[in-house]
Parts: sequence; structure tokens; C-alpha cells
Amino acid sequence: MFKVRFASLLLAFAGFALHPMSSLAQMQSSTSTNGGSKNTFSYTVQSTYGVSTSANASANFKVDNEAILKLKSGSFVANKFGTDQDKATAVFVATPTGANVDLEGVSAKNLLLIDDGTYFRSTMKSVDNPDPTLSMQASASAQAVHNSSIVVENSQTTFSQIFTSSF
Repeated sequence: MFKVRFASLLLAFAGFALHPMSSLAQMQSSTSTNGGSKNTFSYTVQSTYGVSTSANASANFKVDNEAILKLKSGSFVANKFGTDQDKATAVFVATPTGANVDLEGVSAKNLLLIDDGTYFRSTMKSVDNPDPTLSMQASASAQAVHNSSIVVENSQTTFSQIFTSSF
């Protein structure tokens, strides 16, 4: 009888040893997620004035351009942020699909009064004995240039972060 009991007891220990330890332990994990977005809004007002000359000609031409711009007293370039009551507003609305801005009180006012002595000249002359292998076309210009612009820009950045740990 002793031998049978010993075999039964040995068999019970052997059955326990056949189960892997991982089936008795539990695995746990933790995940955290963070995210967000950033909207950036900017605007610029720019006014430029001056003169420009340009020429495009082959060696068969001599080009002479000149531009002189003289402004009278009282001329002005005024880029203004704010109304006559010194009020400028920008209402920025961000949505999940984009963004809008309502901008008020920003202006660019320019008054350029041209004075005596202002002139623009372009002269093109063909050279003596032109090269027949080169083009006989030319263009030239001399002009006053004025540009005013208000540029509104919006950019959006989105980010997400996921952290997982297991133990």
C-alpha cells in the first residue's frame, strides 16, 4: 500500500509541474494617449514703390533704359493697424476641419504725387553689321512700380502621442 500512495503522490506533483507558470500569472498593460492641435494666424501689410527697368535683347542691339521718379511733398505710404478709433480686431475660429479669420481695422493707404522731373526712357538701337545667326528681336521697359498687399496666413499643426507599458 505504501508504494501505491507514493506513486499517487508523485503523480499529483508531476501533473502540477506540467502546467507552465505563465498560465498562473496575469499580464497587465497600461496605455496613455495624448493629442492636440495648434493653429497659428499671422498677417502682414506691405507697400512698395519705385522704378523698374528691364531689357531682353540679343547682341545685335544696344539698349539704354533710365527711370527717374520724383515725388511731391504730400505723398505718403501709410500701412495702418487699427481704425480711426485705434481699433483692430482679428476673430479666429478653429474647427476640426480647418480655421477661419475675420480681420478688421487693417489698411494700406498710398498716395504718390508725381513731381516735375520724373521720366522713363527706353532706347533700343541695332548695331552696325549685326550677326545674322542671332535674333533681331529686342524688348525694353522703364516704368514706375507700386504694389500694396495684405497677406493673411493660417497654419495648423496636429500631434498625437501614445505610450504603452507592459508589466
